[in-house]
Amino acid sequence: LDKMAALFVVALASTVLSDTNPTLSCTGSPRNGSIEGDKLLETTTKDAKSCCMICSSKNSCVAWVYKLPSTNCFLFSGNIQTNPHPTQQCVFGSDLPPPPPPPPPSPPPPVPSNLKGSMNVLMIAIDDMRPEMTPYGHTHMHTPNLQRLANRSMLFSRAYVQVALCMPSRTALLTSRRPDTTMDWTISPNQWFRECGGPGCAANKCGPQCGMPNGVTLPQWFKNNGFYTAGMGKIFHEGGDTRQQDYKYSWTPSTTNPKSGIYEPPPGPPSRYNGSLGTPSWEAFDVASDDEMSETMLANQAVSYIQNLSSGSIPEAKGRPFFLAVGFHKPHVPWYFPKKYKDFYPDDDIDLAPNVHEPIGVPSVAMQSVIRAWATPKGNSTTNCKYEDLCAELWKTMSHDLPFDNSTIPDWKAKQLRQAYWSALSYTDANIGRVLDALDKSVFAKNTIIALWGDHGYQLGDNDMWAKQSNFEHATHIPFMISVPGLSPGRTDALVEEVDLFPTLVEASTSTSTGGAVKINLCPADVNASRRTDLCTEGFSLTPLLKSPTMNWTRASFSQYPRSGLENAYDTQDPQRDIMGYTIRVDKWRYTGWFNFTTANATVHFDQVVARELYEHEENPIPVDWNVEHENYAHSTDPKYILAATQLHDILIKCAVRPFLCTGKDFGPFVNNSLN
Repeated sequence: LDKMAALFVVALASTVLSDTNPTLSCTGSPRNGSIEGDKLLETTTKDAKSCCMICSSKNSCVAWVYKLPSTNCFLFSGNIQTNPHPTQQCVFGSDLPPPPPPPPPSPPPPVPSNLKGSMNVLMIAIDDMRPEMTPYGHTHMHTPNLQRLANRSMLFSRAYVQVALCMPSRTALLTSRRPDTTMDWTISPNQWFRECGGPGCAANKCGPQCGMPNGVTLPQWFKNNGFYTAGMGKIFHEGGDTRQQDYKYSWTPSTTNPKSGIYEPPPGPPSRYNGSLGTPSWEAFDVASDDEMSETMLANQAVSYIQNLSSGSIPEAKGRPFFLAVGFHKPHVPWYFPKKYKDFYPDDDIDLAPNVHEPIGVPSVAMQSVIRAWATPKGNSTTNCKYEDLCAELWKTMSHDLPFDNSTIPDWKAKQLRQAYWSALSYTDANIGRVLDALDKSVFAKNTIIALWGDHGYQLGDNDMWAKQSNFEHATHIPFMISVPGLSPGRTDALVEEVDLFPTLVEASTSTSTGGAVKINLCPADVNASRRTDLCTEGFSLTPLLKSPTMNWTRASFSQYPRSGLENAYDTQDPQRDIMGYTIRVDKWRYTGWFNFTTANATVHFDQVVARELYEHEENPIPVDWNVEHENYAHSTDPKYILAATQLHDILIKCAVRPFLCTGKDFGPFVNNSLN
């Protein structure tokens, strides 16, 4: 029988039921932790007593667990084990003697004397959130809590990811290493940086001699230095691809479990779709309270942690600073939210993307057609696909020619999807508000850094694309803000990258410590030497910008995206040919070069150019302009564009793989913080 863990977040003081069967205790025992065992049955009952009585009627049932406030009842036939956890609780009954608890995990290392007095860190990660919110100038959005956080933060108006896809983007941010160093370019268990690729193996090969096994991640640095470190939701990419969110290395052991790695909320209410064919791409749930939704359960878990840390009820956290990471899933598709958030976006107010057509002169390798993949039926079915409403409503109307033309999506459906995305974003804003409220009411309100970031941008029909998976502005541009107690809030238009967050949080959080701020060293110039170095950064600390947002910051931002065999572009004619697109974002331009690429050793062949792109940008980054990059000037005969394309191509070749080795002199007139 399958092993099953019953992990439930319920606030119970005591539950006592009348015992009607002498062989089984119907006294519900609250447990701080989880119950594991051989699952016999999963069903629903009206109350805990009914769950107990079903167990008592089955000879093979030795234990029951009832989840509140839902109606889920779990029965077990043996091998009962309890796992302690500071905030997780369940109601448990059994006719077996209580099993001995597992040995306690090793205590966290002591806080080094030089780091005493460090500030706490609350890090909020958001999946698929583009900077379409009031702090970035979009008044049609309902995001009061993001605005509240921005009012106390340094807002980075031009922050970019290294790869516009969940797993490689998060790996880059959490390791402060670039994709060609970690050999993580897409979502794959064979590209996990600890066990695959690296100085000893080819890319996509995993084994004892592979990867960067001792590489230190952002939460791991805090754990190794005595911080109480806990994560919940999506921080690393979830599941086996990241070995359950790196739970063996990055988090305080008592906060982890081998099933999901770190806390994951239980599912919310069932969809109106039966799930036999697929899931809907969106749904507005008619719920009495947000508490019925899994994302709010996640927010409540963060609230519980903050309250328990504040009250001192987590013994091993006493006397320690903490690093708490909260990863919200929405607005990742499917867009699920309580229906009240849809009311902020009336049907008549929804507009289309400013430009729904592909950029003029764009090379096909630059484009993707993710939404077409979502709507493609499986086999001969006309309804069975990833998101079944897209099968039913889009497949017959969409162009099936290469390259795919997503602009054939009906306007009504495009508006519906944009409305659903905005509603899900506002729902996440409300959940962020819960966490901020808890922090502000706690003893940590004045000594906790708050960092918020999105793992990449998102395209909502912009330039004929949906989702991410590209090198365009809207796929790579992210919301990014940092609040540091004692530093003034503001805005900086400097170009920054996600790899900059790791050294920034380490330096900022330790700036109040007895030993002074800790600075992470730059990685070696040689990429294999970097892979062999346990702790280093391929970014730059942003603490100077936190103190002086208008300083001369002579940096550019670099992103990349794979095509063909590495990542299905849906429009390539040679699936065995690996291509890597590198893009540089400077003050007024974006330049992208697509080159042949050898995956095994992460080598780009800059002399084998597949395609080029050049886009001109306006000077003011806020409000974010969604009507950009709709004409490729890389092949223009205008001297202005010829000069820009030539110079940026040379910079890309020199700096794209190891940008941190380049300086302001390399970027010339293109990066001078001229927007300030």
